[in-house]
Amino acid sequence: MKGIRSIAVLLSAALLFTGCGFGDLKQIGGKEIVKIEEIGMEKESETADGNPKALAGFYYDEGCGANYAFKTGNPYFSVYNGTEFEELYVKGVNVGTGKPGYFPGEMGITKEEYLSWFQQISDMNANTIRVYTMMMPCFYEALYEYNQTAEHKLYLFHGLWYDETVVAETGDAYELLDEAAAEAESLVDIIHGDAWVEQEAGSAGGYYGYDVSPYVIGWILGIESDAYFVGTTNELHPEKTSYEGEYVGTEDATPYETFMSELADRTLSYEMKRYSVQRPVSWSNWLTADPMTHPNEPDPETEDAVSIDVDKIKATEKFPAGVFASYHVYPYYPEFMMSEEYTENNPYINEDGAPNTYRAYLEDLTAYHTSPVLVAEYGIPSSRGCTHVNDITGFNQGGVNEDEQGRMLTALTEDIYASGCAGGLIFTWQDEWFKRTWNTMDYSDPTRRPYWSDIQTSEQNYGLLAFDPTEADVVIDGQDGDWQGIAYTAGDDDLNVTMKKDARYLYFKVQGNGLNPEKDRILIPLDITPNSGSARYEKETFDRPVDFVIDLNGRESSKVMVQCYYDRYAFFFHKYDVNLDITGYDDRKERTLRRSICRCAAIWSIKVRESGSTQRNTRRGSCVTAIQTRNPGNMIL
Repeated sequence: MKGIRSIAVLLSAALLFTGCGFGDLKQIGGKEIVKIEEIGMEKESETADGNPKALAGFYYDEGCGANYAFKTGNPYFSVYNGTEFEELYVKGVNVGTGKPGYFPGEMGITKEEYLSWFQQISDMNANTIRVYTMMMPCFYEALYEYNQTAEHKLYLFHGLWYDETVVAETGDAYELLDEAAAEAESLVDIIHGDAWVEQEAGSAGGYYGYDVSPYVIGWILGIESDAYFVGTTNELHPEKTSYEGEYVGTEDATPYETFMSELADRTLSYEMKRYSVQRPVSWSNWLTADPMTHPNEPDPETEDAVSIDVDKIKATEKFPAGVFASYHVYPYYPEFMMSEEYTENNPYINEDGAPNTYRAYLEDLTAYHTSPVLVAEYGIPSSRGCTHVNDITGFNQGGVNEDEQGRMLTALTEDIYASGCAGGLIFTWQDEWFKRTWNTMDYSDPTRRPYWSDIQTSEQNYGLLAFDPTEADVVIDGQDGDWQGIAYTAGDDDLNVTMKKDARYLYFKVQGNGLNPEKDRILIPLDITPNSGSARYEKETFDRPVDFVIDLNGRESSKVMVQCYYDRYAFFFHKYDVNLDITGYDDRKERTLRRSICRCAAIWSIKVRESGSTQRNTRRGSCVTAIQTRNPGNMIL
């Protein structure tokens, strides 16, 4: 059911690129967190030779009494190799918790799958992975086990996910500060292999006994923060403009930046107090909250209304591991990425002559910051549906095939390196079927999303690792060996159609005596719902109204037509999409079938292949044509 996409090959060249009695319990978001040594077990503690305070795998800093294996530099991170620190350019991927058939909260990925993925990621010449939240114990066990024998270690950035319910209901970061800090403490215990977490529905839990702390580069705290969350926090707490912590502090800051500083300091303080270990820290951010101003942004009240400046948060002398900036940077969003700000007088020009807006923005971002800048997310989805367009470069949010996806990721990766960033993490490693996007989410059943693949949804198709359905066992090659033993669905021996399906597509095989796909025109009507449809298409009429017509008319003219009333995308989004032709859509009596021509709408593509020799077919003198299209049965009104 899964396959590595060919883009991994492109990237390898372009990445420029290693049990229980209870003691002190505490409640973390309703979960019981227990220290392993307080469960009646002793956690083995390794020390470096010659210094009882130094831990194996870490550098021990006498000045601050801290062990650390990673620290920030200029512009890169550094990793301790047992003798000295050496520069580390971060090149890797984000790893989610979902896979086909599972919601992310079900934590369905196994240890064996993680081990396989880690090897594939390393084979791609990547050295780092990132996770957003607490994972199941098997993740940390697999990472520990992999790194024991791997020639090149895989490092980890660990995230801390905020309670989005609190964010949505209050918009106040300080309302979740204590809970987030407590969750951070549990994550510290988890990466040190020193916790048991009560598992609840929708979250990870279990016994965490594998110490992966020598491989964790740093913390990336929180989620992308929008104008509402940041702005509301700033309005509610105008007095909070400074914080003096033991490890980080800030002054002349916004209340939200002060919140960030306090959360980080509480996280760092706990790890130092309990384990005498520290590691670099950052906060999740994106372009809409960068510290720069963008006067050409067409939606400034949303996309350029607030700023979060990591440079205002300073490391104290007790925190040599350091602070870094972390951004999610995509080439198609926000709109200021395509504005005159980055198109006029842009010194970076792509091969096609278009200005490289992505490189220009990254140059501005790294020039602004004194801290190292990590591009913690960047990506291009290979979905058929497109949900955001970059008219300058064509690096769009969807509407590209896998080969184009790979070449675009290669170009972005080269831009990240050339702009002086500390590294980049591709979003994402695996396809995530449970996700949704605005262009189709209103027409799909949210309780069923993980069980089928929506090729229109960009969020489901970012992965380097593709999850391709195989239950139909159909290869679109003009041969009918994979159709043997299946009775045709409609027609007769002279002309018939056979159908198959899987979790992504409907497949149709059209076969007939003397059929010539280049010259013969065939119409296949599809009736999806009883309350919509048209009984007429061009000059043809049908026995009952239909919603779609597959029009096989040679290689260049074959298409799928949708009836106006069924084309819900057109009704909802035609005001925003200049490419969408809705001529006749208001004529309910006519109810003709028309083709959707919008790049962002439900484009129903067809792959047509005929056999090269009729002697390979089941009947002499016949020709086989197989087509595939999205499964409209997965769409609901």
